[in-house]
Amino acid sequence: MENEKTGGVRAAEHRPLCLCILAIGALFAWWNLYHDDGFLFLSNYLNQVESCLACYGGALGAFALIVGARASWRRRERPWLIALAIAQALTGTWLFIAVMADWPAGVIGGQLFIGTAFFSQLFFLMRWLCTRPVPHIAVAIAVAIATYGVLEAAAWAVMALFPLMPLRIAVRFLLLALCIVCSWRVLWKRPVSAQNGPEASPFASAETDKSAPRRLPPQLLLHCAAYWLIFGMTHAMASGIIPLGHDKLLPCYLGSVVAGGIFCVAFARDDHAAKLWPRVRTTIFPLTMLSFLLLSLANSGLTFISIGFAQCAMDAYLAFYLLATIVVMRKVHCSYLHAAATATLIAVPFIVIGVIIGDVLKVSVPLNTESYGTLSILAFLLLVAGTFWVGDDRRVELVWGLEKKLTPKRFEDKATTERCAKAVEKFGLTKREGEILLFVAQGQNAAAIAESEVISLNTARTHISRIHRKMNVHNQQELLRRLKEP
Repeated sequence: MENEKTGGVRAAEHRPLCLCILAIGALFAWWNLYHDDGFLFLSNYLNQVESCLACYGGALGAFALIVGARASWRRRERPWLIALAIAQALTGTWLFIAVMADWPAGVIGGQLFIGTAFFSQLFFLMRWLCTRPVPHIAVAIAVAIATYGVLEAAAWAVMALFPLMPLRIAVRFLLLALCIVCSWRVLWKRPVSAQNGPEASPFASAETDKSAPRRLPPQLLLHCAAYWLIFGMTHAMASGIIPLGHDKLLPCYLGSVVAGGIFCVAFARDDHAAKLWPRVRTTIFPLTMLSFLLLSLANSGLTFISIGFAQCAMDAYLAFYLLATIVVMRKVHCSYLHAAATATLIAVPFIVIGVIIGDVLKVSVPLNTESYGTLSILAFLLLVAGTFWVGDDRRVELVWGLEKKLTPKRFEDKATTERCAKAVEKFGLTKREGEILLFVAQGQNAAAIAESEVISLNTARTHISRIHRKMNVHNQQELLRRLKEP
């Protein structure tokens, strides 16, 4: 009897998670089918650049709306989500009406609003998901990506057998209905703001949010820029190298399924989810580079494999990006809104720039073996810089902002900060010694300082020894008493 109750409790706990996974998978499939329509089936209206600008521009629109109205949706979440579902249905209808009415501006507007609806809905689903333990989040993202591939493959099969416009419309609305129903069970019956999840709330206090890092490290910016730029280029160049059409979409969908499996194996374990960077170097980096290299072999009998690899690499990195956003949010104690908006503002411009560059290259440069070899070398150097410039595993914590580096400007104890500042002037300490002094005043030893500042243990000990000598003290207790002297 007790085992039955335990099993029932576990099933009840996992049911919302499974519904969230299905909702995210259906949402991705719904959005991507419209994106495919933009430059594959509606070629008279949109080229690839216009389609990408409209779709990914929706991300900026979504977060502008969410950030601008955050006070409203935090208080009245259910009406917001209902309005979002209605908007999703209307924008899909609008797009097909614009197509049948031969209205190019309406097609572009439909793509833009579909992107806005997609990223808005994704925000609410991921915001609910971020209350879960990190390993559960990693598994959920992996399964959601694989589900998205399976759903799109099923839609592809139906539309390949019956290439009718009413059926294409019906398939998209069925995917939207699946997303809305699952979202209803997860979000609308139990809003995030009413939950007490096992992890940190997606909302952060104003004081905590102010302590989050304001400036992005250049290494982090380079990493994101490198990967999203390469993926954008790959996405655009594929249509130039490969005569894309409906029959070439199946490997993309299968690539998404494989990406979900690879990500689950690489990131879903407890220790792996906590250490993201080694997984990037050993999994994401080689997969991305291999996909770029295989693209040049697309016309030599490896079309299926090259397209599948390209989609697999992009979806694997997308899954990593979603997970890393939540991990960063946890570590710096900021709100999910702050983390997600920052991640979007980084990713969208670079993937659009990559699409534009790729579109220009496929038109102006003959992508033969020689030219593509040059591009491959440049892509390799860019990815290497974006992956390995960050440093070792200890330093990457600071670079990604996963561990806050306490400095006099960020230390909240004003009294201690002022005492340290006076000691710097009184005893003639250097600026660097003043920073180390603040750590010592907080009770940290040499090992903790070395890890936080990414310096060797001997260097930390040397700084502390010099501080002791200048302040004429012999241990930490004497130093603390000296700091309290007027």
